[in-house]
Amino acid sequence: MKSTEPSAGDQIFEVRVAGLVSDELLDRLCGVEVSSQELRTVLTGQFRDQAELHGFLARLRSLNLDIVEIRRVPGARLPDPHREGDA
Repeated sequence: MKSTEPSAGDQIFEVRVAGLVSDELLDRLCGVEVSSQELRTVLTGQFRDQAELHGFLARLRSLNLDIVEIRRVPGARLPDPHREGDA
């Protein structure tokens, strides 16, 4: 999903799922940032295109996670884990 070299076409999306997702399931969702808000888990990821986003959503459905909201985060970029100072 998230490459080490983001291209100009990459977009950031937040996907909110119902409930708090277990650490075991979160381990299967590498490449996304995870936070909790109220009784929802927010997964934030960078996707190259719609096909990659839809593949991620299909993976969430296969894990029986209830998707309650998807939104694009305009102008956002995830920090590059390979650059110092981005944390």
